[in-house]
Amino acid sequence: MSRFSKVIVALAMASALSGEAIAQQMVAMPQPGQSKAVPSLAPMLERVLPGVVSILVTGTRVRPAVIGASSEAVEPAPEPFRSGGSGVIVDADRGIILTNYHVIVDAQQIEISLSDGRMAKAQLIGSDVATDVAVIRTDLRDLTAVPLGNSDHLRVGDFICAVGSPFGLDGSASQGIVSALMRTDIGYGIFEDFIQVDAAVNPGNSGGALVDLDGRLVGINTATGSAKLRTQGISFAIPINLARSVASELERKGTFKRGALGFLTENIGFEMARAMNLSLTRGAAVVSVLPGSPAAAAGVKQGEVIVAIDDKPIRSHRDYVARVSTTPIGQSLTVTLVGAGGRKELSMAVSDIVVPPTPEITPLELTSLKGLTLGAMLPGFKAFGVVQGARVLTVEGAAARIGLKTDDVVTKVDTAIVRNPSDVFDAALSKMGRYRLEVFRDGRTFWIWADA
Repeated sequence: MSRFSKVIVALAMASALSGEAIAQQMVAMPQPGQSKAVPSLAPMLERVLPGVVSILVTGTRVRPAVIGASSEAVEPAPEPFRSGGSGVIVDADRGIILTNYHVIVDAQQIEISLSDGRMAKAQLIGSDVATDVAVIRTDLRDLTAVPLGNSDHLRVGDFICAVGSPFGLDGSASQGIVSALMRTDIGYGIFEDFIQVDAAVNPGNSGGALVDLDGRLVGINTATGSAKLRTQGISFAIPINLARSVASELERKGTFKRGALGFLTENIGFEMARAMNLSLTRGAAVVSVLPGSPAAAAGVKQGEVIVAIDDKPIRSHRDYVARVSTTPIGQSLTVTLVGAGGRKELSMAVSDIVVPPTPEITPLELTSLKGLTLGAMLPGFKAFGVVQGARVLTVEGAAARIGLKTDDVVTKVDTAIVRNPSDVFDAALSKMGRYRLEVFRDGRTFWIWADA
């Protein structure tokens, strides 16, 4: 048989097999009046939806007052607002609901609605701006709680569902996968440790449930991205283990007080790793150890690198800060360090200590802020964990004349969000004319004008 004839025979056999497979599929198809079971998330969502509530908030907000411009220095009037979001019932007997801080901020009245149509008022138990967690409570009975999962067991690629009230559309669900874990630098929160997902999360979903395929709560939907990342198609959720840790403190005390272990850290880069003869470039390098701190008592040395806390990897300085700052004071952590003496694990408790900042002086060429000394936001300062920005340590000269005061926190330069002193100086140096500082002072926000 020629090669051409063999090809013809092979094609004929393949055609016959294909026809036979199609015929078998047609036989297997359900006939009219018959049903065939297909995969569906409906049974799981039927259990979850009663535990997810819609939240309506009414209140008033005050625009920042202007300092240093007499023609504009008029105390702004309160402005009424209405907003909404979602929440998750985590304790049906006590009516405890988890949501986001940004859903209930400035609320004078909080109302919830359930999937069965019932409505009721809710009371704020406590909130924490730094992790964007809030706890509210309702007196309604016969509630259904969403069972808690374990966010530490999540893996990239796990299927999840986001449930909430996007755009006011109650009981909406979207499905996707876990895209990444331990996101700590997206520019959204003060202390970040987010689950990244590709499920659709839209305005109104905030505070809603992120559940696994068994209907267990593994996260609280929080953000659709950030101006810093300009993300599309990905969203972020607070891991439920973190949210519950913060919520437990809020239930007991109304606020979450933060402590420290007693050392300052910085990112470890290639040059530092090579100088220390380390085979890693991820971690938080110990810059200094505070005398009398838990870290000093445990024997931590300057130059060592923190690579894990409680067996969870530490990839950067921000990772370390987020992990410690979201741990209640008094709780012990196992810190894994690598240094000249090899690898070691040390146990130390988060303590209520003051960490002094390193002063950073205004660059000589930045004449509009001459006389200003800034420092990082560190534990022990009253605004630590309340806002992010740079703390004013001392002020004189031009900086004093425009209205800055000691212990102000510079949070923005015009619209640019700042996290540390360098951000403030760099943003101000880029200005060609008049610019505005956003400043947090004694619980209020002000605008201060400066001339470049």
